[in-house]
Amino acid sequence: MAASSRAADSCRRLVVDLMQAAQRTHGVRRIVATALTLAGVVTGLAYGAGSAPRLDREGVSFQVPQGWHLTIGRINGVIDPVTVFTVSTFRLQPARRSSGICSVALQRAWRADGAYVQLSEERDGASRKRMLRRVPLRPKHFALDASGRGGLCTPPDSGGLSFQTSGRAFDVNYGFGPRASKTTRARAAAMLDALRITPRK
Repeated sequence: MAASSRAADSCRRLVVDLMQAAQRTHGVRRIVATALTLAGVVTGLAYGAGSAPRLDREGVSFQVPQGWHLTIGRINGVIDPVTVFTVSTFRLQPARRSSGICSVALQRAWRADGAYVQLSEERDGASRKRMLRRVPLRPKHFALDASGRGGLCTPPDSGGLSFQTSGRAFDVNYGFGPRASKTTRARAAAMLDALRITPRK
């Protein structure tokens, strides 16, 4: 019962996060994408899912770790690669969008015991072709072992990596505070390991 209650609370937080994202989002395509993601959350709740529902963003299927928060849309100034999603152990508050890769929202919300993972996809034709020639295939298990500053300009331990799969090229940016637990780190890597990615139509 306790596990089921925690899962329900996690789903409710996802719904709230997505509704806030929809309110901040402009453009029909993004609103539709947010609505579809909300529909996935509601479906999971209706069927009494014991774990977080699997969400889909344009052929990228994923599950948000229990207790984490999902943010849809850009949280920095980068237009391409396109942000697929950002998940974090803390809630991100709206902030004036940065002009580059650094995320003001992440920097303001950063916690010593916190963590985040962002997945983005290279969709520009020429850039994607170049990336597919140079980046490695998707690993069987993701190693999030950076020890310095990096990611979206966040403190140690933050970093990034790139991979390709199904003819698509992706970047991962991530960060862990110095007091982030082994469980938190393991959940971040497990989420990436469990990604399901289909070829772009």
